This record gives sequence, C-alpha cells and structure tokens, in this order.
Amino acid sequence: MNGIRMLRLTALCGLAAATQASAQSCLLKPPTAPVTLTVISYRFPIMEFYSDALKSCGSVQNVNVNTSLVPFEGYVTQVGTALAGGGKSPYDIVHLSGRLAGDWGGKGQLLPLNDLIKKYRDRYDLGDIPQALWDVGTVGGNTYGVPVGFNTQIIFYRKDIFDSLGLKPPKTFAEYQSVLDALAKAKKTKYPSALALGGNNLVTEFNNNLASLGGKWFDDANRPIFNSPQGVKAAEALRDWVKYMPPSVLNYSNDDVMVALQQGDIAISKVWQTRAVSMDDKTVSRVAGKIMYAPAFRATEDSRTVAATASGDMYGIPANTRTDADTVFRVLMEAVSRGNEGRAASFGMVSRSSVSGNAVLINKNRSWGAASQNARTASADFPKVAYINLTINAVASRLNAAIAQGTPVKDALDAAAEQVTKDMKAQGFIK
Repeated sequence: MNGIRMLRLTALCGLAAATQASAQSCLLKPPTAPVTLTVISYRFPIMEFYSDALKSCGSVQNVNVNTSLVPFEGYVTQVGTALAGGGKSPYDIVHLSGRLAGDWGGKGQLLPLNDLIKKYRDRYDLGDIPQALWDVGTVGGNTYGVPVGFNTQIIFYRKDIFDSLGLKPPKTFAEYQSVLDALAKAKKTKYPSALALGGNNLVTEFNNNLASLGGKWFDDANRPIFNSPQGVKAAEALRDWVKYMPPSVLNYSNDDVMVALQQGDIAISKVWQTRAVSMDDKTVSRVAGKIMYAPAFRATEDSRTVAATASGDMYGIPANTRTDADTVFRVLMEAVSRGNEGRAASFGMVSRSSVSGNAVLINKNRSWGAASQNARTASADFPKVAYINLTINAVASRLNAAIAQGTPVKDALDAAAEQVTKDMKAQGFIK
C-alpha cells in the first residue's frame, strides 16, 4: 500500500473512532415486528457520524440496522445498479446528492417522501430545515431526500505560506493561475495545489467552471451543449491547472486531497467544507492551525457565480424498500434530530437552522463563514434529469484522457456530446 493511501486510511479511521462515541441514544418507539434496515453511504466525516447515528437504532427492540460506508468512486455504480435491478432493493436507506435524487428519482427508483414529511413535520420539527435544502432533493414536485447537511467547495490555503509570500486567496481563475505560478517558484510545498479529479470528480470541477462561465449542459430541447465555447474554456482551465499538481492528480479522490493538505504537500485547494475538521486534528494533520478558508473563486470578476455549488447531503428511501417505509422514515428522523445535528456540527454544517445558525458554533468553526458566503453566489449544480449520469460518465472518460494525453479538450467534449446524444436517443430521452 503506498504512503498516501496509508495516511488516508489512518486519517479516516481516526475520524471514525471519534464519530462512534458521538451519536446520542436512539429514542425510536419499538416496532411490533422485527425489522432489518440496510444503510449505504459514501464516506466522509459527517456521513460517518450519521451512519453511526442510524446504527444506534439497532439497540431498539425489534430493530437491526446494518450500515456500509464506501468510497464515492464506486458508490454511484453500486447503488445505481441495485436500484435498477428489479425486485426488492438490498438497501433501505441510501445517501443522495441533488444529481442522484434527480437521476434515480426521475427513473422512479426512489420513494417520494411528501406524505411522510407532512405527517411527521410537527413531531420532528422539520420546519427547522430550510426549504432550500429540501429543494435540493425535490424533482417534479416530489421530495426524495431528507437533508442532513449543507456542503460546498471552498478554498483551503496555508495562511503561513501565503503571508510569507504576500499572497491573497484567489478570487478569479486568473488570480488562481497567478497564485499557482508564485507557489511553484517559491517551492515551499511539494506541489502548489491539488484538486479531486479522479473518475467523475473531474466532471464536478468541469461543472463548476462551466456554470461560473455562464455555460449549460443542455439546451431547451434537452440536447447536449456542454461542448460550447464556455465548456471548452472550462476544460482548458482544468488542463492548465493540472500542470501545478501531483502527477497522479487525475486519480485523486477528495480523501487524497484532504491528506495532501494535512501532510503539507500542497498549499491551496478547493475542496468540500466538510473536510475542514480534519485539518486541525493533530493526530493526523501536520498543519493544524495553519489552514485558513475563503470562498471559492469565480471564472472572472464579472461572473455571477463562484466555481462551486452549494448543495446538501440527504438520505432517501428506495421505492422498492423491503421494510415498511414509515418505520424507515422514523429511523431517519432519529438520526437527524436536533440533538444529533448538534453533535454532527463538529464535522460540518448541518441542515437544521437552529444548529447551523448558532453563534457559538459559527465562531468555533472557522470554515463556516466561507461556506456561507459561497451559498449566496453558488453555481448551479448538475441538472436534475434522469440522463445526467450517462452524460457525466461520457464526459469524465474522454476529458480525463485528453488532459492526461495532452490532446485537444474540445475534441474530447465534441466526442462526449456525440456519444451522449446517441445514448439519449437510444433510451428515448430525445428523438
């Protein structure tokens, strides 16, 4: 096992250990008959906490809860295949982002939660969760996800190095390029920067750039237009930035970026706010107290949005769950209680306003200010359509190859658009 993978596992295990001692006892009323719930999520600190909170309901009579945390890189394929397989789902609770809610919900693979939300709104004080977060998981009037947190990509930077070089956090693509040049010349870290560009993470960054440049994925007739001039500029920016990053950055996950920051290998990144808690953990971080945060940069000074989305993580229930949906929903409510969210705030911004708006917590969590600023000028997330995953897969493979091989990114985007059009026609999304 190489060094960075070992460091990453050490960091994750340390966070998991801390999480397991944090969730409050489950107060679920025992069901009359035995039930077994299987929960699957992709792994990062705050979701480790919620996984443990869900698992705590396994202490309730007649309830057994099995949880699984897997890397994001394989999560979408694993769960997507299971939901599309027919028959009963092997999972009863699944982790959702906005695009996954749009894709799986649009295909009828997720259970609309509208009636359950209405039924339990007062009992579990669901009005404490802002409508904007509910909207992330709402498609065509159907709400498919229970929000558990707010997340956005912000700038993490080494304040000590920036101060010594007279640098400021970049506010535009051009300023980021200038910062990279200055850091490369100073050689105070192994590499100036790194981004999570492995697998479909590359397309997340492409989407950020595309949106900040004012581009779109599809036209009004649902035909792909991500190979527009804005799309080419978005991809070219990524190609230019990679030159300042580790040789294997096109395989980097968010975990790899987190470890690179912790070990002092890079001086700046744009990464998810939920990774901030790991920076000051002295058991795994060599730069505790040295990382500062800023809102994400935007394409140009005139861009309306920063190159980052403001979204939320959610839990959903498969349409073909094996367990009574009412019971599954009540277990979810235990996990996102105000008490649990107060504990989860140690790992990131949570969904309940009464917790995330707490002045004491805001002062304690240095990254929250930058995240809140992002929320006001965030770019649009991926379109919530049933064909977004096939689009992302087509762009990811071709754009990754083009950047790695030094071939024109426009050719890669044109080829991806041609493939997506073909696939959408084959599946009946367009004529």
